[in-house]
Amino acid sequence: MKNIKPAIILLCIIYTVGIVGILIPATRDITLSLTPVNLVVSLLFLLTFHQKYSLDGIFALLFVGICGYFLEVAGVATQSIFGKYQYGSTLGPKHWAVPFTMALNWIIPIYCTRIIAQKATKNTLLVALISASLMTGLDFILEPVAVFMDMWTWSGTQIPWNNYLVWFIASFAIQWAYTLMEKKISNGIAIPLFIIQLVFFGVIHLYTLFI
Repeated sequence: MKNIKPAIILLCIIYTVGIVGILIPATRDITLSLTPVNLVVSLLFLLTFHQKYSLDGIFALLFVGICGYFLEVAGVATQSIFGKYQYGSTLGPKHWAVPFTMALNWIIPIYCTRIIAQKATKNTLLVALISASLMTGLDFILEPVAVFMDMWTWSGTQIPWNNYLVWFIASFAIQWAYTLMEKKISNGIAIPLFIIQLVFFGVIHLYTLFI
């Protein structure tokens, strides 16, 4: 197992700088413009510490990213799956009105919550259920932050309830398929990264409540 302590420290520094940069109005725009870079770097950390690569595993990760991306494409196109929303500029270049980085926004939490769920059970359905629950919990924290950071915006003042329901169902289905394609994964950096992201969005979420 690779030494993960330096990697965890580096991730903490990167995300802390991100928090500070976003909370300070003078540096907010430049910090937000680096969001796609942050997502790529986070994924690279996961890939670096992933144990035992296989063709099935690589295909499975690609499957997660592609499914997540095209679900977002369908969501934006129909305006009825998650609700009425559109993407801003923070997540980078788009195709079909959806940023390419949304594929990473599915891969990273699916992967990290899979590692967490595996700690609790070996049952694939329960792994998918725990993962979907964790991802939906993260989404509750993330949604106001995403609007504040211009990742995406909703047409109304309230985030529609079906967004969370569909997010849970989609997370469950994609995770279940992922567990069937790759039975077990191991990665020492996945849980720390999930916690770091949870803290990152949690702090900014609290900030949005007082502005």
